[in-house]
Amino acid sequence: MKIFKKILDGISKITEVLLMCSIAAIVLLILNEIFIRNVFNKSFRGVTEMAIFFFIWIVFLGFMLLFDKKRLIILDTFYAATKGKVKIIIGYIQDIIAICLGVVLILAFAGLYPFYRNMYFSSLPKFSKVWQHYPLVISGGFIALKGLYNVIERSIGHDNRIAADGGK
Repeated sequence: MKIFKKILDGISKITEVLLMCSIAAIVLLILNEIFIRNVFNKSFRGVTEMAIFFFIWIVFLGFMLLFDKKRLIILDTFYAATKGKVKIIIGYIQDIIAICLGVVLILAFAGLYPFYRNMYFSSLPKFSKVWQHYPLVISGGFIALKGLYNVIERSIGHDNRIAADGGK
């Protein structure tokens, strides 16, 4: 289990770096577009397409990171308001829903892949639109694995949130 945890933590760290790079890229793209539009009176469609591309990556990778850090408000609200066996059951339900969500995201990517594998951005003809959908499978896989890890941890009694309050 320690190796599984280290792998998940490593993926989380890589995700943080990718998020920071994506945010920097979207800011630089937009500043570049504003400069070119105001100085040269030109606009490039590719900048808009790339900004949308990075925004999609930011949304899905950000959701993945929030899930990993237990920062999704709706999940913790119900969990923190309960005690004892109800708290344990809600914890299992959250983790099972997370596994299902992860699988749905992976299946969504699998369903979209045949349509987008041969489609390209109009202003970037060598850049496949399938890259825009990879965050689905990345975040879905991570969320499913993290949910599975949480279920295993709960089952063997190593859940720190339950242990911290004595299972109440």
